[in-house]
Amino acid sequence: MSSAPDFDPLSPAMLEDPYPVYADLQEKHPVFWHEKVGAWVVTRYDDCREVLRNSELFVRDPRRVSEVSAESGESIQGLDVKAQSELRRLVTGSIHDQDLEEIGRRVRASIDRIFEGVLARPSFDWMIEVSARLSGMITADFLGVTEPDPQVFKTIVEGMARKFDADLSEPDPEAEQRVRDAFGGLIDGWLSSPETHGTMLTLKNRAAEMGVPVGVIKNLIGLLFIGSFGTIFAASGSLAHLFIQRPDVFEKLRDPALLGTGVEEFLRFDGPTQATSRMAKQETRVSGVTIKQGDPVFVVLAAANRDPRQFPRPHELVLDRAPNRHLGFGWGPHSCLGSLFGQLALRELTRAVHDAPGPLRPAGTPFRLPTTTVRSFASLPVSFQRES
Repeated sequence: MSSAPDFDPLSPAMLEDPYPVYADLQEKHPVFWHEKVGAWVVTRYDDCREVLRNSELFVRDPRRVSEVSAESGESIQGLDVKAQSELRRLVTGSIHDQDLEEIGRRVRASIDRIFEGVLARPSFDWMIEVSARLSGMITADFLGVTEPDPQVFKTIVEGMARKFDADLSEPDPEAEQRVRDAFGGLIDGWLSSPETHGTMLTLKNRAAEMGVPVGVIKNLIGLLFIGSFGTIFAASGSLAHLFIQRPDVFEKLRDPALLGTGVEEFLRFDGPTQATSRMAKQETRVSGVTIKQGDPVFVVLAAANRDPRQFPRPHELVLDRAPNRHLGFGWGPHSCLGSLFGQLALRELTRAVHDAPGPLRPAGTPFRLPTTTVRSFASLPVSFQRES
């Protein structure tokens, strides 16, 4: 069995900069068993893409499926393929029916209001004041629900991120239950609210017609909200940090021709979703390594996105990179449905920071969320005030 005993996903060095380790693993241990993760770790682009794409061989790892309703056994994975496909088409159709230009205008207006409240402060926490509020607003818009309290939902998302890393840290069942209860209560409120519209209302109404249990819908809504909120929350923090660390990149993105490809390249270079999990439905081989039926597979998207076999100059930010088939939003039938909204949010956020009256600068020590599946800051103190 191939092994890499020095691989510690939650070490301080890995949390700060995992990419040198990922590059070394790609060359020396492209597929290896990690005892603490309890899974096969896959790092090369072609292998990762195949695991994500091939739903005949690999399914979502049930150990890491977020359960947010009291009916915790009722997951979309328990439905037949036809019902799963129909629910996914409902969500996809609802997303594409929305007016992205109008949403973009609302997003920018919201960012401007957020900035108005923090511009005069000597320091503020970007993750609470900007990332959480922006993520809550755009995700609520995307799903058609009332916007949650940013601090409450930040706590829920961080708790869910730790749940996905459950095999790498000490479990805390009481904390997990508190997070699940809190999120379940939010979803119950959304489902019963007369103000619910859009995607949420579509799912609610069609579920009854299809005979899909309400617990399945609650878990699906939870996954959609976690996926959208968590992705935008983490990405907007990392993007702000990049602007501070790389003012040259920040200035280049003033060029409208580079903004779209530049956001895509950022998501490849240092995206929020670092890894995901699948489980082998039958015995198979990946890069010459035998993976048995039922074995979990830990797909390191962040490593794949820096694979030199797919991306020339993989450790550089190439703002006009094309093609750029990164795996930042997954691949295949389980790719992130909220990717359009995530890209839109990052573009509007970049424009708003460009238009701010003062430069974005550090105002304290940032702190990273100690998880390996999600790369995010828990706290990022910043300021728009010029240094005196």
